[in-house]
Amino acid sequence: MSSRSDTAYPSTGGRTLPPGSSAQAPHGRTDARKRKGKGSRLDGERTRRAILDAAEYLFSLDGLAGVSIRRITKHSGTDLASVNYYFNTKEGLFREVLVRRVEAMSSERMRSLASFEPAGDVLADVERVLDLFVAPLFGSNEEECESLANYRRLVSLVTNSKTWQNAIFRDHYDPTASAYIRRLEQLLPGLTSETVCWSFNFFLGALTNAMAETGRVDRLSGGQCRSADLLMMKRQLLGFTASSLVGLAKSGDTR
Repeated sequence: MSSRSDTAYPSTGGRTLPPGSSAQAPHGRTDARKRKGKGSRLDGERTRRAILDAAEYLFSLDGLAGVSIRRITKHSGTDLASVNYYFNTKEGLFREVLVRRVEAMSSERMRSLASFEPAGDVLADVERVLDLFVAPLFGSNEEECESLANYRRLVSLVTNSKTWQNAIFRDHYDPTASAYIRRLEQLLPGLTSETVCWSFNFFLGALTNAMAETGRVDRLSGGQCRSADLLMMKRQLLGFTASSLVGLAKSGDTR
């Protein structure tokens, strides 16, 4: 996986003024947006994306309080005016970083859940549902998985924050998680809704902890396990959670 060293993102090509600004370019040249029209909109989209990418990377390292706007503009090759124009505040930028990937992920999760058909093997079916939930976090190939690394670490960093749980997770993450809980309840009629909900919550906690790739499992295992081995982590987590749920259902222990 990629190093978490504090390396700069590629520059967007120098200072980019926010759309609508009346400022002029150096040496009296007219602002590019006035001359290019459609091109200026593309420049604006690139600028906004560069800010989000840099912020996601830096926030995933040091959190909201540990990152300054100046540091974000340096890594994105943009300026303070652009950040203020698109996001107003650092908190607004942090919020947008958290939610920008959620819509696509939630849509993928819901489509996958809607098309899921039980095969009749309860253990395999439960594990498959859990796999459908985590799949968007890792992408469909190595390149996509790498591109989501900073997002995974950021979610791991803030998931235990009550502030952001109330501000972001409740509205943007919880509806999809609730749909998966309901589907697991259908697959495991011997368990109470309370037991399934608690179990899924533990699953989410283990998932976000493992996604942080802290290296702790490397130390605890004496090097036999690697936190950066995401494929193995996912396989172990899905198998453990599915086996636990099915085991509870078979034993009649609904807690």
